[in-house]
Amino acid sequence: CSWSALFGLMFKMLIMAHSRPFGEGADHSIKNPGKPNAEIWAYPAWVMARSASMFSRPPTKTLVEVQMKTSPPSIRLSIILLLTLGALPAHADVQHKLDFESGLGGWSAIKGTSYFNWARWRGGTHSGHTGPASAHEGTYYLYLEASRNYPSRIAYLQSPEFDADLKNISFYYHMYGAHMGTLTLEGFDGSNWITLWVATGESHKSHGAPWTREAITLSGKGVRQIRFKGATTSKTISGQYRGDMAIDYVLVTTGEPKLPPPALWSKTDAGNDIYYAHGNIGIGDNQPKADLSILGNLSKPLTGRVTVPANSIYVSGVGTRFTKELAVGDSLRLGDKVFVVAGIASDIALTLDAAHPVGALNATAYTDSNLLSVETGAETSALLVDRSGNVGIGTANPAAKLDVAGGVRVGGETVCDAGREGTIRYNDAGDEIEFCDGSAWSRVEGPEGKQGLKGDPGGKGDKGDKGDKGDTGLQG
Repeated sequence: CSWSALFGLMFKMLIMAHSRPFGEGADHSIKNPGKPNAEIWAYPAWVMARSASMFSRPPTKTLVEVQMKTSPPSIRLSIILLLTLGALPAHADVQHKLDFESGLGGWSAIKGTSYFNWARWRGGTHSGHTGPASAHEGTYYLYLEASRNYPSRIAYLQSPEFDADLKNISFYYHMYGAHMGTLTLEGFDGSNWITLWVATGESHKSHGAPWTREAITLSGKGVRQIRFKGATTSKTISGQYRGDMAIDYVLVTTGEPKLPPPALWSKTDAGNDIYYAHGNIGIGDNQPKADLSILGNLSKPLTGRVTVPANSIYVSGVGTRFTKELAVGDSLRLGDKVFVVAGIASDIALTLDAAHPVGALNATAYTDSNLLSVETGAETSALLVDRSGNVGIGTANPAAKLDVAGGVRVGGETVCDAGREGTIRYNDAGDEIEFCDGSAWSRVEGPEGKQGLKGDPGGKGDKGDKGDKGDTGLQG
């Protein structure tokens, strides 16, 4: 429902509420000529005046004053409400300004292949015959140094991801210098960086030349993140230092952010909040944006209470079970500090990898728990991802990155390329295990073995056939 339709409906209801049959002190009347027996309704003068003018031109100050003076007191508030609703916008755009006066404003300068990064600067740049004399707005601007930074060295100034699609962007740039490279504005459409605008070569003729403003419409492109890409000259000859490009006063306009839907169901206890919202589940997150969103840490408390003196590595416990709940190398959080367990002497004594700076008294200690655990109905571990990242299938204590307690069935993969290098498959046709070397499948063969021992002499063979008579020898 648009605001104009809502406004028209409310105005119609207001007219009917204050109209009356003809002859009851009305100022004006309207009769439908197509229905001669229909009741004739009369309307006050203020209604007739308003209805004749409200859709032909915007209400003026004089018209509003006349209405307020001639309208019955009981409906003046209704008039004000209607006028207010009619003036409300259907949506509100949001502007984001980046002028470099107090930093990068949440944007990121990324060095890329450039020797130098985008630098926040005031006044002229280091080199002569290139760069602006001063900022366009305020004191500071951003520029990319070209000296000893070529050929084709690239650096980026990248925005954060905005909460809504970008509608337009405007900015000022300065590209003075005979060895100027290329300045590009790119946008991320959710899958690729696309080119939105590009300028190559010298476009300003002096330090003091006015900055150039560029405005680009982005509506409909689905872009929520942008970046400036500065590339120095591609020429390889020496002395290409006159290419200091600069940008200033970036203004980004986005649509109104869309708030996530409210939770359809939630259960809230102290420290244990679960939310369900339109197919997404949140644990500690009341606005989950993924199928499962967990906000918080995965640490678990240890049994008992612990104490560690200030500037000490020795931890003592009361009612603790260090040997059963911890192992050397595990993380241990004491207060707001995190340490690594260096040694475990007993269930009530252990040492840390570093001294606790302030100490803790009769506190609860926390360690990392397993990241994921799936058990069968018989409480048998089916799948587990432990705190070190090892995956166990059928085992609760995986000793390798993948530890399978049972057989592994390998399917018949067909594609072998660089992205699948190291993949193993079972070849049904040859009944062999094969692996992908990045270009082709080959048999899984072990290294060549050592030479075997000399075998026993074989048995005596059969007598051979009589040979041909030889040639006569030389006379003695």
